[in-house]
Amino acid sequence: MFDIRMGQGGEVLMSGRLDASQSDAALAFLNGIAAPREIDLGGLEYIASAGLRVLLLTQKRVHAAGGRLRLINVRPPVHDVFHYAGFDKIFDMSRAP
Repeated sequence: MFDIRMGQGGEVLMSGRLDASQSDAALAFLNGIAAPREIDLGGLEYIASAGLRVLLLTQKRVHAAGGRLRLINVRPPVHDVFHYAGFDKIFDMSRAP
């Protein structure tokens, strides 16, 4: 199961599994936000390559508008996927405590 919503502080909260079956809905949600600044991945258990694509497209859109996107509370298994894909060099990320 996957959930994406706005947090009380204006951050985007993701939880569950972001895979190909959820990527279109996630991209549509993120495209509906003018300039997301932070995405909290603390509840994300798994991310597939389709999910990485969603975040990359969002980052490119935010960057083109002069903004900056930060991924926060990235859990170790999800961080490993970013690392193996080389995306840890592309995204500004902070690991979960």
